[in-house]
Amino acid sequence: MNQMIALIEKMSWLLPLVLLFGLLVLMLATLHHHLVDVRANARRRYLNIPALRSPGESMRRRIDRTTGEIGAYGAALGAIPLALYAALLSYVHFLFLELNWMDTVYFGVISAGFILYVTNKIKRLKARQRRLYMAYEGQMAVAQEVSRLAPEGYRIYYDFPTDRFHIDQIIIGPNGVFTVTTKVMPQFGQGRDKWLTVDGAQIRFGKKDDTRIVSYATFQATWLAKWLLTATGEALAVQSILTIPGWQIKTLQPTTVMVTEPAAIGEAIKRFQGHRLSHKTIRLVCEQIEAKCRNARRL
Repeated sequence: MNQMIALIEKMSWLLPLVLLFGLLVLMLATLHHHLVDVRANARRRYLNIPALRSPGESMRRRIDRTTGEIGAYGAALGAIPLALYAALLSYVHFLFLELNWMDTVYFGVISAGFILYVTNKIKRLKARQRRLYMAYEGQMAVAQEVSRLAPEGYRIYYDFPTDRFHIDQIIIGPNGVFTVTTKVMPQFGQGRDKWLTVDGAQIRFGKKDDTRIVSYATFQATWLAKWLLTATGEALAVQSILTIPGWQIKTLQPTTVMVTEPAAIGEAIKRFQGHRLSHKTIRLVCEQIEAKCRNARRL
């Protein structure tokens, strides 16, 4: 018994360290639980109403989730180091321990490591938040222009969900089915007029070339055509439209994708000479797309 007591006394210096790590694990578990709850709330619908999806809905939910994560990490950044410091001082006081340099080093390393990690995490989340806001504003600007087609008999569906991505807009009219892909690119410099050049499958803006934008817009149209074939049993051609808000476009060599400014989407669609769709086909396509949009639950 005396040996046990002596061993406990010798190991008493570990108690502050045990408390620090235990409290840290507890608070990190709480932070993890809160982050899981934030991500779940971003997906949750509070009313069981099968409403159509709004413009940029998936982007808005990602913004909400990112904002919630920033708030959670911000709260933890101030709370956890203070809690660890309070735990260290409490054990030193109540156990009549002396605060030696080892205790100070333990506390300093744990707190500094946590602060550096969370600060970097918040920085990256804020950068993501800015990108999401830019994309959301771009999608809203395009949606406002596309909505002008509705009074002319075109059906418009926003934020069409698939298993891996979302189609920003699907437009259905007598002259075909169209997908609209919105690409938001940051603008640098003080000039108001920003030009990009379409050279076949390449998009040139400034000194940069990008072939992925056109390929992605083509991929979305191809995917929708295959999905409509499965859903309706009819083989329908889907025309892809790529729009880049805030940039004026100069076309050197056209491509199969219609690359246009948001304000010109309506005229481009009305001028398009595609395969004419019957009223029956339009109704069938709209029914399938609308059912998919109303029943979607994922981001």
